[in-house]
Amino acid sequence: MNYKAITTLKKTDTEGRIPQHTLDQYVRSDLASQLVKALTPTLTIDRVDQCAPSASRASQLLVDFTTELFILNPGQWQQLKNSLSASIASLPVDQQRFVRQMIDEIEMTQLSVPSSV
Repeated sequence: MNYKAITTLKKTDTEGRIPQHTLDQYVRSDLASQLVKALTPTLTIDRVDQCAPSASRASQLLVDFTTELFILNPGQWQQLKNSLSASIASLPVDQQRFVRQMIDEIEMTQLSVPSSV
């Protein structure tokens, strides 16, 4: 999925009224918060019980929960998509369909609601 977050500020706040480092921190924090809210429901969580025979008794009482996320900037995604699209014709029909569905799913933008100050 393609997630997009937007934060909206008064123009006067961006033209020196608020120090640049404070403005930068606020914008980054707000955008990151929106992305976390959008991503949270879709995260795949894996559970790994630490029961290996070589594990210590204390670690056998622990459980790891993990998730993984791949991030591409828009230019990297465009390059990857172009490569996939250029080579898709050489794949069997069922794999072509799968690749097209994956591209469509990734390109479906999830837009967060803009916040305002």
